[in-house]
Amino acid sequence: MKELITAIVVIMTLAASAYAQEVKYIEAPKFEGQMYLYGQPEKEDVDFEQWYEIEGRGQFVRNVKVPTLIPYLPDPSKSNGAAIIIAPGGAFLHHTFGSGGYEAAEWFKSQGFATFILKYRVEITPRDEAGYQAYVAKMMEGYRAGGRSGNYAPATPDYAYEDINAAVKLIRGRADEFHIKPDKIGIVGFSAGALMAVYNAECAPAECKADFIASIYGQLVMREMPDKLPPMFAAMSSDDELSGQSGFEIIQAWQKRGIVELHLYGQGGHNFGMGHKPFTNYLWPEEFMAWLRMIKFIK
Repeated sequence: MKELITAIVVIMTLAASAYAQEVKYIEAPKFEGQMYLYGQPEKEDVDFEQWYEIEGRGQFVRNVKVPTLIPYLPDPSKSNGAAIIIAPGGAFLHHTFGSGGYEAAEWFKSQGFATFILKYRVEITPRDEAGYQAYVAKMMEGYRAGGRSGNYAPATPDYAYEDINAAVKLIRGRADEFHIKPDKIGIVGFSAGALMAVYNAECAPAECKADFIASIYGQLVMREMPDKLPPMFAAMSSDDELSGQSGFEIIQAWQKRGIVELHLYGQGGHNFGMGHKPFTNYLWPEEFMAWLRMIKFIK
């Protein structure tokens, strides 16, 4: 229980520290071919989300009410026949659209994947900056006082799980349109997005379950598992105060139920996105590709 509370506090601290830096609000970017998961939404719900930039850290969005898929599609002649859904991190309070969003999408597109950033729903928070910071601080006090429960469910909203499942189902249903095979759809999740990827692998119904997942600096939270699991690639830093200290019980359990590969880098902390030199975590994208070739998901 103590370890769980510490983990949640770290998530909230990361969210708060990112937001506490200088924030510049911007207009919502225009994404060509953006797909709504649940049909045409109300305009006021779309306009409710808030986009902003933090110098040196890229773009963020919070107060997302309308989940969407943002496509990054390669030329059909360069397609490798597989799709990847990117689930950004952000403690379910916002999305980090920098290295674990745009950069990741462009890289996987360059490798021939039909790539989609999932802008899933997050917790609705005060719209003014001071109110938001006060909101986060209050949540942190609650976690320090004992947490909301003895499991991770309160920190991972049901609607976020619903969105990742709906995303897989939508892409699988339109596989021909995206020049992919319906049994080659994966999820690459960063931090909070990694929790969603693992949950999808464990709990989603067959039509919504990804064929492989990657947990990138996601906490490996142990819970009840089915007898069979899709292949999982996991990458994290040993000095990550959140993921690097959560233990590897889930890895051992996954070994008995499917294919799993773990990369534990010596340094690099949390939120390293696609990796940063001089830390060796910059190697994970190529190692992930080698792993996919090994298990014969791509040539």
